[in-house]
Amino acid sequence: MVMAILDQFGRPIQVVPETELLERQAVASLGSVRQIQSGHPADGLTPVRLAGILREAEVGDATAYLELAEQMEEKDLHYSAVLGVRKRAIRSLELHVDPGDDSAAAGELAEMTRDILQSSAIRTTLIDMMDAIGKGYSVCEIIWERQGKLLTIADLDWVDPRWFEFDRENGRYLYLRDNDGPQPLRPDSYVIHMAKAKSGLPIRGGLARLAAWAYMFKNFTVKDWAIFCEAYGHPLRLGKYDTSATPADRSTLLRAVRQIGVDMAAIVPKSMEVEIVSATSTGAEKLYEGKGRWWDEQLSKGVLGQVATTDAIAGGHAVGKIHENVRDDIRDADAEQLAATLQRDIAGAIRRVGFGQDVRVPLPHIRFELKAEVDPALLLQLMEKRPKGLKIATSDVYRAFNLRKPDDDDELLEDPAPPPPAVIPDIPADPDPEKDAARVTAARAHDGPGRDSIDALVDELISGGEMQRALDGEIGALIEALQNARDMDEIRDILNAFGNSAPSQVHDLLTRSTFAARLTGEVGAETRD
Repeated sequence: MVMAILDQFGRPIQVVPETELLERQAVASLGSVRQIQSGHPADGLTPVRLAGILREAEVGDATAYLELAEQMEEKDLHYSAVLGVRKRAIRSLELHVDPGDDSAAAGELAEMTRDILQSSAIRTTLIDMMDAIGKGYSVCEIIWERQGKLLTIADLDWVDPRWFEFDRENGRYLYLRDNDGPQPLRPDSYVIHMAKAKSGLPIRGGLARLAAWAYMFKNFTVKDWAIFCEAYGHPLRLGKYDTSATPADRSTLLRAVRQIGVDMAAIVPKSMEVEIVSATSTGAEKLYEGKGRWWDEQLSKGVLGQVATTDAIAGGHAVGKIHENVRDDIRDADAEQLAATLQRDIAGAIRRVGFGQDVRVPLPHIRFELKAEVDPALLLQLMEKRPKGLKIATSDVYRAFNLRKPDDDDELLEDPAPPPPAVIPDIPADPDPEKDAARVTAARAHDGPGRDSIDALVDELISGGEMQRALDGEIGALIEALQNARDMDEIRDILNAFGNSAPSQVHDLLTRSTFAARLTGEVGAETRD
């Protein structure tokens, strides 16, 4: 006995003929309950009316609630902005589809699912699915088309959530509204995404329910602020009349003081008096701005989980770096829920339509991951040092510097020519002591009289050739090693090794000569090698 395949509500999925899959089910018509005209419950919204709208949504009639959620996005700039950030955060992630197991059928199903999900038509509808974050659920109808003998998904069409209603018994099963009453949704025809901001009924899981109260109270504040701004800074026009004034006189005086505020001109009887009382600023205007800003911060907390990256607060940049992790957690949770929906409704529909109801092929694993980014500066350092055993892919280099991999017929930049090697003067292999002595004697001749035994010691070291031979034996080897070095790290190692080596012949000669010179200076003895 073959076990029946269940939908997201635990109900057995019935086999749908291909001809029905090719037809649309959720379409609008003038004579149907599914129409594009919408109410406007946000106009003149009061606490009593809002409470009634939320209660109606709980018991199954969510039309007014969904219309209110739509108006909130249209009328409140801050709510629209932060909710848009929450929805579009999914665009910063890469979609990955992996086979459910190592079988050929699982690989084929994963490839078909990957091709469909990575198409531009489907990628753009991911934002439509994320509409569930605000309203609690979002429905997209699958558009099937025939390719050869097979049916494939061509597109997803967002459907107005007002055209659906939840089961009145459990509040979880979704039905399509129709003139004949709620109709079950046709299998393999819809992608139903339900965002869970909290546990409970799906209709109560949307952020619009949370933000509705903040929206209403902020709207009250903005209205009061607008009324305040009309009168702010205007002087008080006070009209005075005596006890003998008639109602007509009082009306004339009232009309006069009103015209003074608008036309800056008025006429009154001589017996009446108009007094202008100057208004003093007490900073009350900041009360409305602060209250409106506070409600915006509460909306940011509810939608994004933080306020540092949306409002100008003290230390906002540093605090925003900390709160960015909270936003990452929310984004990853949204992505995980969306991936589960795509696996169930997209990959599941492809398996049932393309492979048959009785074929048990594991569904592919769908996940969203953060796009890998390469730091160009760090990559340059790695390329220069090239640690032993490290291999760098050329694709990472192209991606880090935003470069396109050149085609075969592209003109390429030539590698820069290496710098010419340093010219090292040739040192005679067998220096002539007599020539060195003559050169030193000629150089010393310009020093004038007063030569002492230390000068004689220097002449002896140079002319004798011993110092030159010591330098050739050691410095020459160092220069050769430096010329063969491949990078700066190797040069540094060579210099460190040379500096830490055992005392050399040059070092010994300099030590003995220094001691002899010091002895000459101390006691006046004649220096000798």
